[in-house]
Amino acid sequence: MKTVEVFLAENNLVLVEKIAKGWSSYVYLVKGRRGKKFALKVLREKSNRRNMVLRETANLRKANSVGVGPKLIKSDSDADCVLMEFVGGVSFSDWLFSNPSKKELQKFLKSLFVQARKLDKIGLDHGQLAGKGKNILVRNGKPVIIDFEKASSQRKAHNEKVLEAFLYRNPGSAVVEKVKEIIGKK
Repeated sequence: MKTVEVFLAENNLVLVEKIAKGWSSYVYLVKGRRGKKFALKVLREKSNRRNMVLRETANLRKANSVGVGPKLIKSDSDADCVLMEFVGGVSFSDWLFSNPSKKELQKFLKSLFVQARKLDKIGLDHGQLAGKGKNILVRNGKPVIIDFEKASSQRKAHNEKVLEAFLYRNPGSAVVEKVKEIIGKK
């Protein structure tokens, strides 16, 4: 089995810092020779999700085919890692509660729903778009949907409906209240 250190060396990459910790993986910020930033998702040793690399790669490739998600650069099953475009941004929730203007939020939501419809059209259900909104990043006012490990082409794709509930209908949700406050409808 190849180590992550070997993968980094083979690809002229330097590990900068850990930027996220999930149940089955860590995500690191890495840099290339010219300083270009990438995100490297690495399977955690204690994880029982041995197929993380294959699933993330296949699902991200499918999402990328319709212009959704961070761009897949490369994956390596031997080193248990997936290299992708680094998305410098903040989580949707953090951005929402920083009080974007009504126009900014409307533009953002329109773009987010376009992406959700694209995923629905190709039959890829993300599966984790609601909750705290941490799988939706905001980069330059635009949405980037991340973390496709648990996405599925086997489930019925309903990304748009999940987002509608998350943003407009979930009773008692701080996100719903904030969206209503900014947009002023529903």
